[in-house]
Amino acid sequence: MPEYQSLYRKYRSQTFGDLVGQEAASRALQGAIISARVAHAYLFSGSRGTGKTSAARLLAKALNCTGRVRDSAEPCNKCQSCVEMTAGSALDLIEIDAASNRGIDEIRDLREKVTLAPALGPFKIYIIDEAHMLTEPAFNALLKTLEEPPPHVVFILCTTDAQKIPLTVIGRCQQFVFRRHSEEQITSRLTHIAKAENVQVDAEAMQLIARTAQGSMRDAVGLMDQLVPLASGPISLESARALLGIADPRLLDSLLDDVLAGRAAEALAELSRVYAAGAELRQVVRGLMEGCRDRLVAALTKRDHPIARRLSSVLDALLHLDGEVRRHAEPRFLVEATLARLAVELGTETAVIPEGAAPPAGALRAAASSPQGGEVKVLASATEPVPQPVAAAASAEVSGWSDVLEKLNRTVRAAYLDAQPEVDGTLLVLWFRYGFHHKKAQEQSMQLMPHVRAWLGDGVKVDFRLREGEAARSTPKASPEDDPFVREVVRRFDGRVTRVKEVSE
Repeated sequence: MPEYQSLYRKYRSQTFGDLVGQEAASRALQGAIISARVAHAYLFSGSRGTGKTSAARLLAKALNCTGRVRDSAEPCNKCQSCVEMTAGSALDLIEIDAASNRGIDEIRDLREKVTLAPALGPFKIYIIDEAHMLTEPAFNALLKTLEEPPPHVVFILCTTDAQKIPLTVIGRCQQFVFRRHSEEQITSRLTHIAKAENVQVDAEAMQLIARTAQGSMRDAVGLMDQLVPLASGPISLESARALLGIADPRLLDSLLDDVLAGRAAEALAELSRVYAAGAELRQVVRGLMEGCRDRLVAALTKRDHPIARRLSSVLDALLHLDGEVRRHAEPRFLVEATLARLAVELGTETAVIPEGAAPPAGALRAAASSPQGGEVKVLASATEPVPQPVAAAASAEVSGWSDVLEKLNRTVRAAYLDAQPEVDGTLLVLWFRYGFHHKKAQEQSMQLMPHVRAWLGDGVKVDFRLREGEAARSTPKASPEDDPFVREVVRRFDGRVTRVKEVSE
Protein backbone atom coordinates (compact mmCIF):
# COMPACT_ATOMS: atom_id res chain seq x y z
CA MET A 1 0.00 0.00 0.00
CA PRO A 2 1.51 3.39 -0.96
CA GLU A 3 2.43 5.77 1.83
CA TYR A 4 -0.29 8.30 2.59
CA GLN A 5 0.72 11.94 2.28
CA SER A 6 -0.95 14.48 4.55
CA LEU A 7 -3.07 17.07 2.79
CA TYR A 8 -1.03 20.02 4.04
CA ARG A 9 2.10 18.47 2.51
CA LYS A 10 0.32 17.40 -0.66
CA TYR A 11 -1.11 20.88 -1.28
CA ARG A 12 1.88 22.94 -0.15
CA SER A 13 2.29 25.98 -2.40
CA GLN A 14 4.58 25.19 -5.37
CA THR A 15 4.33 28.60 -7.10
CA PHE A 16 4.08 32.18 -5.89
CA GLY A 17 0.61 32.38 -7.41
CA ASP A 18 -0.43 29.49 -5.15
CA LEU A 19 0.82 31.25 -1.99
CA VAL A 20 -2.40 32.34 -0.26
CA GLY A 21 -2.83 35.52 1.74
CA GLN A 22 0.73 36.92 1.54
CA GLU A 23 0.45 39.16 -1.50
CA ALA A 24 2.81 41.87 -0.26
CA ALA A 25 5.68 39.50 0.52
CA SER A 26 5.04 37.53 -2.67
CA ARG A 27 5.19 40.63 -4.89
CA ALA A 28 8.38 41.87 -3.23
CA LEU A 29 10.17 38.52 -3.60
CA GLN A 30 9.09 38.13 -7.22
CA GLY A 31 10.27 41.64 -8.01
CA ALA A 32 13.67 40.91 -6.44
CA ILE A 33 14.03 37.69 -8.47
CA ILE A 34 13.06 39.29 -11.81
CA SER A 35 15.34 42.31 -11.31
CA ALA A 36 18.21 40.17 -9.94
CA ARG A 37 18.23 42.16 -6.70
CA VAL A 38 18.01 39.20 -4.32
CA ALA A 39 19.41 40.00 -0.89
CA HIS A 40 21.93 37.76 0.84
CA ALA A 41 19.75 37.29 3.94
CA TYR A 42 16.00 37.30 4.63
CA LEU A 43 13.95 37.05 7.81
CA PHE A 44 10.42 35.63 7.46
CA SER A 45 8.41 36.16 10.65
CA GLY A 46 4.81 35.46 11.57
CA SER A 47 2.53 33.08 13.43
CA ARG A 48 2.43 29.36 12.71
CA GLY A 49 0.97 28.02 9.49
CA THR A 50 1.13 31.27 7.51
CA GLY A 51 3.51 30.09 4.75
CA LYS A 52 6.98 31.16 5.91
CA THR A 53 8.78 27.92 5.09
CA SER A 54 6.79 27.45 1.88
CA ALA A 55 7.81 30.94 0.72
CA ALA A 56 11.44 30.19 1.61
CA ARG A 57 11.38 27.02 -0.51
CA LEU A 58 9.72 28.89 -3.36
CA LEU A 59 12.46 31.51 -3.27
CA ALA A 60 15.13 28.81 -3.29
CA LYS A 61 13.41 26.95 -6.14
CA ALA A 62 13.07 30.11 -8.26
CA LEU A 63 16.73 31.11 -7.76
CA ASN A 64 18.06 27.77 -8.99
CA CYS A 65 15.41 27.02 -11.63
CA THR A 66 16.98 26.47 -15.06
CA GLY A 67 13.68 26.54 -16.95
CA ARG A 68 12.33 29.79 -15.52
CA VAL A 69 11.30 32.48 -18.00
CA ARG A 70 13.52 35.54 -17.66
CA ASP A 71 10.67 38.03 -17.06
CA SER A 72 8.91 35.74 -14.60
CA ALA A 73 9.72 34.68 -11.04
CA GLU A 74 7.67 31.48 -11.13
CA PRO A 75 9.72 28.24 -11.05
CA CYS A 76 9.01 25.80 -13.85
CA ASN A 77 8.68 22.78 -11.46
CA LYS A 78 9.99 20.57 -14.30
CA CYS A 79 13.76 21.01 -14.38
CA GLN A 80 16.09 18.80 -12.34
CA SER A 81 16.64 21.47 -9.67
CA CYS A 82 12.90 22.08 -9.16
CA VAL A 83 12.11 18.37 -9.02
CA GLU A 84 14.84 17.72 -6.45
CA MET A 85 13.75 20.66 -4.28
CA THR A 86 10.11 19.56 -4.41
CA ALA A 87 11.17 16.05 -3.36
CA GLY A 88 13.44 17.41 -0.61
CA SER A 89 16.62 15.87 -2.03
CA ALA A 90 18.36 18.95 -3.47
CA LEU A 91 21.97 19.34 -2.33
CA ASP A 92 21.86 23.11 -2.82
CA LEU A 93 18.96 23.54 -0.36
CA ILE A 94 20.03 23.04 3.25
CA GLU A 95 17.25 23.23 5.85
CA ILE A 96 18.34 23.53 9.48
CA ASP A 97 15.98 23.03 12.40
CA ALA A 98 17.24 25.57 14.94
CA ALA A 99 15.12 24.00 17.69
CA SER A 100 17.38 20.90 17.70
CA ASN A 101 20.55 22.46 16.21
CA ARG A 102 20.77 25.58 18.32
CA GLY A 103 24.31 25.54 19.64
CA ILE A 104 27.53 27.23 18.62
CA ASP A 105 29.02 23.96 17.33
CA GLU A 106 26.34 23.62 14.67
CA ILE A 107 26.91 27.22 13.53
CA ARG A 108 30.67 26.65 13.36
CA ASP A 109 30.02 23.63 11.13
CA LEU A 110 27.78 25.80 8.93
CA ARG A 111 30.53 28.44 8.62
CA GLU A 112 33.02 25.81 7.48
CA LYS A 113 30.71 24.41 4.76
CA VAL A 114 29.25 27.71 3.53
CA THR A 115 32.29 28.40 1.33
CA LEU A 116 31.76 25.23 -0.73
CA ALA A 117 30.37 25.83 -4.22
CA PRO A 118 26.81 24.82 -5.12
CA ALA A 119 26.34 21.31 -6.52
CA LEU A 120 23.93 22.09 -9.37
CA GLY A 121 22.51 25.60 -9.50
CA PRO A 122 24.04 29.06 -9.11
CA PHE A 123 23.03 29.43 -5.46
CA LYS A 124 23.27 27.50 -2.22
CA ILE A 125 20.30 28.39 0.02
CA TYR A 126 20.25 27.90 3.80
CA ILE A 127 16.82 27.87 5.46
CA ILE A 128 17.07 28.15 9.27
CA ASP A 129 13.65 27.28 10.68
CA GLU A 130 12.57 28.47 14.16
CA ALA A 131 15.65 30.72 14.15
CA HIS A 132 14.71 32.34 17.47
CA MET A 133 15.71 29.08 19.21
CA LEU A 134 19.41 29.65 18.50
CA THR A 135 21.49 30.45 21.55
CA GLU A 136 23.17 33.83 22.01
CA PRO A 137 26.67 32.46 21.30
CA ALA A 138 25.30 30.80 18.13
CA PHE A 139 23.83 34.11 16.94
CA ASN A 140 27.13 35.85 17.63
CA ALA A 141 29.01 33.20 15.66
CA LEU A 142 26.62 33.62 12.73
CA LEU A 143 26.80 37.44 12.55
CA LYS A 144 29.88 37.86 10.35
CA THR A 145 28.85 35.12 7.90
CA LEU A 146 25.33 36.53 7.76
CA GLU A 147 26.63 40.02 7.01
CA GLU A 148 29.16 39.07 4.32
CA PRO A 149 28.41 35.57 3.01
CA PRO A 150 30.00 34.19 -0.17
CA PRO A 151 28.27 35.48 -3.33
CA HIS A 152 26.65 32.11 -4.01
CA VAL A 153 24.92 31.85 -0.60
CA VAL A 154 21.47 33.09 0.47
CA PHE A 155 20.26 32.80 4.07
CA ILE A 156 16.54 32.62 4.92
CA LEU A 157 15.64 32.73 8.63
CA CYS A 158 12.09 31.71 9.58
CA THR A 159 10.65 32.40 13.01
CA THR A 160 7.36 32.55 14.89
CA ASP A 161 8.85 34.88 17.52
CA ALA A 162 10.80 37.69 15.88
CA GLN A 163 11.15 39.56 19.19
CA LYS A 164 13.68 36.96 20.33
CA ILE A 165 15.90 37.59 17.30
CA PRO A 166 18.79 39.95 18.23
CA LEU A 167 18.65 43.38 16.61
CA THR A 168 22.14 42.78 15.22
CA VAL A 169 20.72 39.88 13.19
CA ILE A 170 17.55 41.70 12.12
CA GLY A 171 19.68 44.59 10.87
CA ARG A 172 21.50 42.27 8.50
CA CYS A 173 18.33 40.80 6.96
CA GLN A 174 15.41 41.96 4.85
CA GLN A 175 12.38 41.22 7.03
CA PHE A 176 8.97 40.15 5.74
CA VAL A 177 6.04 39.75 8.13
CA PHE A 178 3.57 36.99 7.23
CA ARG A 179 0.03 37.82 8.34
CA ARG A 180 -2.59 35.45 9.72
CA HIS A 181 -5.04 34.21 7.12
CA SER A 182 -8.61 35.47 7.20
CA GLU A 183 -11.50 33.03 7.54
CA GLU A 184 -12.51 33.81 3.95
CA GLN A 185 -9.04 32.92 2.63
CA ILE A 186 -8.98 29.67 4.62
CA THR A 187 -12.48 28.72 3.48
CA SER A 188 -11.59 29.36 -0.16
CA ARG A 189 -8.46 27.21 0.08
CA LEU A 190 -10.30 24.39 1.85
CA THR A 191 -12.99 24.43 -0.84
CA HIS A 192 -10.30 24.07 -3.52
CA ILE A 193 -8.71 21.12 -1.68
CA ALA A 194 -12.09 19.44 -1.07
CA LYS A 195 -12.91 19.60 -4.81
CA ALA A 196 -9.51 18.17 -5.70
CA GLU A 197 -10.02 15.31 -3.21
CA ASN A 198 -13.66 14.71 -4.26
CA VAL A 199 -14.86 15.35 -0.71
CA GLN A 200 -18.13 17.13 0.05
CA VAL A 201 -18.02 19.47 3.06
CA ASP A 202 -20.93 21.62 4.20
CA ALA A 203 -20.32 25.36 4.11
CA GLU A 204 -21.03 25.61 7.87
CA ALA A 205 -18.41 22.92 8.58
CA MET A 206 -15.89 24.84 6.45
CA GLN A 207 -16.53 28.00 8.43
CA LEU A 208 -16.14 26.10 11.71
CA ILE A 209 -12.76 24.72 10.62
CA ALA A 210 -11.61 28.16 9.47
CA ARG A 211 -12.63 29.75 12.77
CA THR A 212 -10.99 27.00 14.84
CA ALA A 213 -7.68 27.29 12.93
CA GLN A 214 -7.25 30.91 14.15
CA GLY A 215 -5.45 32.16 11.05
CA SER A 216 -3.22 29.11 10.45
CA MET A 217 -3.68 27.58 7.01
CA ARG A 218 -1.69 24.49 7.97
CA ASP A 219 -3.90 23.89 11.02
CA ALA A 220 -7.04 24.32 8.91
CA VAL A 221 -5.90 21.82 6.27
CA GLY A 222 -4.83 19.42 9.03
CA LEU A 223 -8.27 19.64 10.65
CA MET A 224 -9.96 18.89 7.35
CA ASP A 225 -7.58 15.95 6.90
CA GLN A 226 -9.04 14.52 10.12
CA LEU A 227 -12.55 14.81 8.67
CA VAL A 228 -11.81 13.15 5.31
CA PRO A 229 -12.15 9.56 6.68
CA LEU A 230 -15.74 10.46 7.63
CA ALA A 231 -16.55 11.25 4.01
CA SER A 232 -18.95 8.39 3.25
CA GLY A 233 -21.26 11.31 2.53
CA PRO A 234 -21.09 15.09 2.93
CA ILE A 235 -19.23 16.18 6.08
CA SER A 236 -21.85 17.94 8.18
CA LEU A 237 -21.50 20.62 10.81
CA GLU A 238 -22.48 18.19 13.59
CA SER A 239 -19.88 15.60 12.62
CA ALA A 240 -17.21 18.33 12.44
CA ARG A 241 -18.19 19.59 15.90
CA ALA A 242 -18.13 16.07 17.33
CA LEU A 243 -14.65 15.32 15.96
CA LEU A 244 -13.13 18.69 16.89
CA GLY A 245 -14.71 18.74 20.36
CA ILE A 246 -16.56 22.03 19.81
CA ALA A 247 -19.79 22.67 21.72
CA ASP A 248 -23.03 23.87 20.17
CA PRO A 249 -23.03 27.72 20.26
CA ARG A 250 -26.60 27.69 21.59
CA LEU A 251 -25.47 25.75 24.68
CA LEU A 252 -22.59 28.16 25.21
CA ASP A 253 -24.93 31.16 24.90
CA SER A 254 -27.20 29.63 27.53
CA LEU A 255 -24.21 28.96 29.78
CA LEU A 256 -22.98 32.54 29.41
CA ASP A 257 -26.49 33.85 30.15
CA ASP A 258 -26.56 31.89 33.42
CA VAL A 259 -23.15 33.24 34.46
CA LEU A 260 -24.01 36.87 33.67
CA ALA A 261 -27.37 36.56 35.45
CA GLY A 262 -25.71 35.22 38.60
CA ARG A 263 -27.35 31.77 38.38
CA ALA A 264 -24.42 29.66 39.63
CA ALA A 265 -26.30 26.36 40.04
CA GLU A 266 -27.85 26.60 36.58
CA ALA A 267 -24.45 27.49 35.08
CA LEU A 268 -22.83 24.37 36.57
CA ALA A 269 -25.70 22.19 35.32
CA GLU A 270 -25.38 23.68 31.82
CA LEU A 271 -21.59 23.12 31.88
CA SER A 272 -22.17 19.46 32.81
CA ARG A 273 -24.46 19.05 29.79
CA VAL A 274 -21.85 20.64 27.51
CA TYR A 275 -19.11 18.40 28.95
CA ALA A 276 -21.27 15.27 28.63
CA ALA A 277 -21.83 16.10 24.94
CA GLY A 278 -18.09 15.58 24.37
CA ALA A 279 -16.95 19.20 24.08
CA GLU A 280 -13.28 19.87 24.79
CA LEU A 281 -12.85 22.28 27.70
CA ARG A 282 -10.43 24.63 25.95
CA GLN A 283 -12.88 24.99 23.10
CA VAL A 284 -15.66 25.66 25.63
CA VAL A 285 -13.66 28.46 27.23
CA ARG A 286 -12.79 29.92 23.82
CA GLY A 287 -16.45 29.78 22.81
CA LEU A 288 -17.42 31.64 25.98
CA MET A 289 -14.71 34.22 25.25
CA GLU A 290 -16.04 34.77 21.73
CA GLY A 291 -19.61 35.15 22.99
CA CYS A 292 -18.55 37.55 25.75
CA ARG A 293 -16.47 39.57 23.31
CA ASP A 294 -19.41 39.90 20.87
CA ARG A 295 -21.69 41.09 23.70
CA LEU A 296 -19.04 43.53 24.89
CA VAL A 297 -18.77 45.08 21.41
CA ALA A 298 -22.57 45.38 21.27
CA ALA A 299 -22.67 47.06 24.70
CA LEU A 300 -19.95 49.53 23.73
CA THR A 301 -21.80 50.33 20.49
CA LYS A 302 -24.92 51.13 22.54
CA ARG A 303 -22.75 53.07 25.07
CA ASP A 304 -24.10 50.87 27.86
CA HIS A 305 -21.09 51.38 30.14
CA PRO A 306 -22.32 49.42 33.22
CA ILE A 307 -22.97 46.30 31.12
CA ALA A 308 -19.73 46.81 29.21
CA ARG A 309 -17.77 47.01 32.46
CA ARG A 310 -19.32 43.75 33.74
CA LEU A 311 -18.62 41.98 30.44
CA SER A 312 -15.06 43.29 30.41
CA SER A 313 -14.38 41.82 33.88
CA VAL A 314 -15.87 38.48 32.82
CA LEU A 315 -13.76 38.47 29.64
CA ASP A 316 -10.62 39.17 31.71
CA ALA A 317 -11.40 36.17 33.93
CA LEU A 318 -12.00 33.94 30.89
CA LEU A 319 -8.70 35.04 29.32
CA HIS A 320 -6.88 34.05 32.50
CA LEU A 321 -8.83 30.78 32.61
CA ASP A 322 -7.84 29.95 29.00
CA GLY A 323 -4.18 30.04 29.97
CA GLU A 324 -4.69 27.98 33.12
CA VAL A 325 -6.76 25.21 31.51
CA ARG A 326 -3.82 24.10 29.36
CA ARG A 327 -1.56 23.26 32.32
CA HIS A 328 -3.98 22.43 35.14
CA ALA A 329 -4.17 18.83 36.42
CA GLU A 330 -7.98 18.97 36.78
CA PRO A 331 -9.21 21.40 34.11
CA ARG A 332 -12.89 20.53 34.58
CA PHE A 333 -12.86 21.48 38.26
CA LEU A 334 -10.97 24.67 37.41
CA VAL A 335 -13.58 25.70 34.82
CA GLU A 336 -16.46 24.87 37.18
CA ALA A 337 -14.90 26.82 40.06
CA THR A 338 -14.19 29.88 37.88
CA LEU A 339 -17.67 30.03 36.32
CA ALA A 340 -19.33 29.51 39.72
CA ARG A 341 -17.24 32.30 41.27
CA LEU A 342 -18.09 34.67 38.42
CA ALA A 343 -21.81 33.88 38.73
CA VAL A 344 -21.79 34.42 42.50
CA GLU A 345 -19.87 37.71 42.20
CA LEU A 346 -22.15 39.03 39.46
CA GLY A 347 -25.22 37.97 41.41
CA THR A 348 -23.92 39.84 44.46
CA GLU A 349 -23.21 42.99 42.45
CA THR A 350 -26.74 43.13 41.05
CA ALA A 351 -28.39 42.75 44.46
CA VAL A 352 -30.47 45.81 45.44
CA ILE A 353 -28.93 47.81 48.32
CA PRO A 354 -31.26 50.02 50.45
CA GLU A 355 -30.72 53.71 49.76
CA GLY A 356 -28.79 55.46 52.47
CA ALA A 357 -26.49 52.55 53.29
CA ALA A 358 -23.07 53.85 54.33
CA PRO A 359 -19.59 52.38 54.65
CA PRO A 360 -18.65 51.12 58.15
CA ALA A 361 -17.73 53.85 60.58
CA GLY A 362 -14.23 54.15 61.97
CA ALA A 363 -12.65 52.78 58.84
CA LEU A 364 -10.50 55.78 57.97
CA ARG A 365 -6.99 55.50 59.26
CA ALA A 366 -5.10 58.52 57.93
CA ALA A 367 -5.41 61.43 55.56
CA ALA A 368 -2.80 62.99 53.32
CA SER A 369 -2.89 66.02 51.07
CA SER A 370 -2.22 65.70 47.38
CA PRO A 371 0.63 67.91 46.09
CA GLN A 372 -1.90 69.43 43.66
CA GLY A 373 -4.43 70.31 46.33
CA GLY A 374 -6.82 67.35 46.12
CA GLU A 375 -7.25 65.57 49.44
CA VAL A 376 -6.67 61.81 49.32
CA LYS A 377 -7.85 59.53 52.16
CA VAL A 378 -6.54 56.03 52.77
CA LEU A 379 -8.74 53.27 54.22
CA ALA A 380 -7.35 50.74 56.66
CA SER A 381 -8.28 47.09 56.26
CA ALA A 382 -11.91 46.71 57.30
CA THR A 383 -13.38 43.43 58.47
CA GLU A 384 -17.05 44.32 57.91
CA PRO A 385 -18.65 43.75 54.47
CA VAL A 386 -18.70 46.98 52.49
CA PRO A 387 -22.01 48.01 50.91
CA GLN A 388 -22.34 48.32 47.15
CA PRO A 389 -22.99 51.70 45.45
CA VAL A 390 -26.60 52.86 45.27
CA ALA A 391 -28.15 51.49 42.09
CA ALA A 392 -29.90 54.75 41.12
CA ALA A 393 -26.64 56.67 40.65
CA ALA A 394 -24.54 53.83 39.27
CA SER A 395 -25.03 54.57 35.56
CA ALA A 396 -23.95 58.23 35.69
CA GLU A 397 -21.02 57.43 37.99
CA VAL A 398 -19.71 54.66 35.74
CA SER A 399 -20.11 56.84 32.63
CA GLY A 400 -18.13 59.73 34.14
CA TRP A 401 -15.51 57.37 35.57
CA SER A 402 -15.08 55.71 32.16
CA ASP A 403 -14.31 59.12 30.64
CA VAL A 404 -11.66 59.69 33.32
CA LEU A 405 -10.04 56.32 32.59
CA GLU A 406 -9.90 57.12 28.87
CA LYS A 407 -7.81 60.24 29.60
CA LEU A 408 -5.16 58.34 31.60
CA ASN A 409 -2.14 56.79 29.94
CA ARG A 410 -2.00 53.01 29.71
CA THR A 411 0.32 52.44 32.68
CA VAL A 412 -1.67 54.61 35.08
CA ARG A 413 -5.00 53.31 33.81
CA ALA A 414 -4.01 49.73 34.67
CA ALA A 415 -3.95 50.60 38.37
CA TYR A 416 -7.57 51.86 38.27
CA LEU A 417 -9.26 49.27 36.05
CA ASP A 418 -10.33 47.28 39.14
CA ALA A 419 -11.81 50.35 40.90
CA GLN A 420 -15.58 50.66 41.50
CA PRO A 421 -16.56 54.39 41.70
CA GLU A 422 -19.11 55.87 44.11
CA VAL A 423 -19.90 59.61 44.04
CA ASP A 424 -21.37 61.48 47.01
CA GLY A 425 -21.43 65.20 46.20
CA THR A 426 -17.81 66.30 46.09
CA LEU A 427 -16.53 62.97 47.46
CA LEU A 428 -15.39 60.23 45.03
CA VAL A 429 -14.98 56.84 46.70
CA LEU A 430 -12.98 54.23 44.79
CA TRP A 431 -13.52 50.67 46.03
CA PHE A 432 -10.85 48.04 45.31
CA ARG A 433 -11.08 44.28 45.63
CA TYR A 434 -7.34 43.63 45.82
CA GLY A 435 -4.72 45.22 48.01
CA PHE A 436 -2.21 45.31 45.17
CA HIS A 437 -4.46 47.55 43.05
CA HIS A 438 -5.40 49.58 46.15
CA LYS A 439 -1.74 50.38 46.82
CA LYS A 440 -0.83 51.10 43.18
CA ALA A 441 -3.81 53.44 42.78
CA GLN A 442 -2.68 55.56 45.73
CA GLU A 443 0.81 55.81 44.26
CA GLN A 444 -0.64 57.08 40.94
CA SER A 445 -3.05 59.60 42.54
CA MET A 446 -1.13 62.64 41.23
CA GLN A 447 -1.90 61.65 37.64
CA LEU A 448 -5.55 60.92 38.49
CA MET A 449 -6.51 64.11 40.35
CA PRO A 450 -6.52 66.65 37.42
CA HIS A 451 -9.00 64.50 35.46
CA VAL A 452 -11.20 63.89 38.52
CA ARG A 453 -11.33 67.65 39.24
CA ALA A 454 -12.31 68.28 35.61
CA TRP A 455 -15.17 65.81 36.11
CA LEU A 456 -16.47 66.68 39.60
CA GLY A 457 -15.01 70.13 40.30
CA ASP A 458 -11.97 71.63 42.02
CA GLY A 459 -13.19 70.84 45.54
CA VAL A 460 -13.43 67.08 44.97
CA LYS A 461 -11.87 64.64 47.41
CA VAL A 462 -10.89 61.07 46.53
CA ASP A 463 -11.24 58.24 49.02
CA PHE A 464 -9.38 54.97 48.27
CA ARG A 465 -11.08 52.04 50.00
CA LEU A 466 -10.34 48.33 50.09
CA ARG A 467 -13.08 45.72 50.17
CA GLU A 468 -11.20 43.54 52.60
CA GLY A 469 -14.11 41.27 53.44
CA GLU A 470 -15.03 40.65 49.81
CA ALA A 471 -11.41 40.07 48.81
CA ALA A 472 -11.02 37.50 51.58
CA ARG A 473 -14.13 35.64 50.45
CA SER A 474 -13.35 35.60 46.72
CA THR A 475 -9.58 35.07 46.59
CA PRO A 476 -7.32 34.56 49.62
CA LYS A 477 -4.44 36.19 47.76
CA ALA A 478 -4.47 38.09 44.48
CA SER A 479 -2.30 36.50 41.83
CA PRO A 480 0.12 38.78 39.94
CA GLU A 481 -1.28 37.24 36.73
CA ASP A 482 -4.65 38.85 37.52
CA ASP A 483 -3.22 42.34 37.33
CA PRO A 484 -4.62 44.14 34.24
CA PHE A 485 -1.20 45.48 33.27
CA VAL A 486 0.37 41.99 33.44
CA ARG A 487 -2.49 40.55 31.39
CA GLU A 488 -2.02 43.25 28.74
CA VAL A 489 1.72 42.50 28.48
CA VAL A 490 1.08 38.75 28.22
CA ARG A 491 -1.56 39.34 25.51
CA ARG A 492 0.59 41.72 23.43
CA PHE A 493 3.68 39.50 23.47
CA ASP A 494 1.76 36.19 23.31
CA GLY A 495 3.61 34.95 26.38
CA ARG A 496 2.84 33.42 29.73
CA VAL A 497 3.93 33.91 33.35
CA THR A 498 6.40 31.16 34.29
CA ARG A 499 7.83 32.52 37.52
CA VAL A 500 6.88 35.17 40.07
CA LYS A 501 9.59 36.71 42.20
CA GLU A 502 8.78 38.88 45.19
CA VAL A 503 11.00 41.90 45.70
CA SER A 504 11.21 44.17 48.69
CA GLU A 505 10.61 47.88 48.18
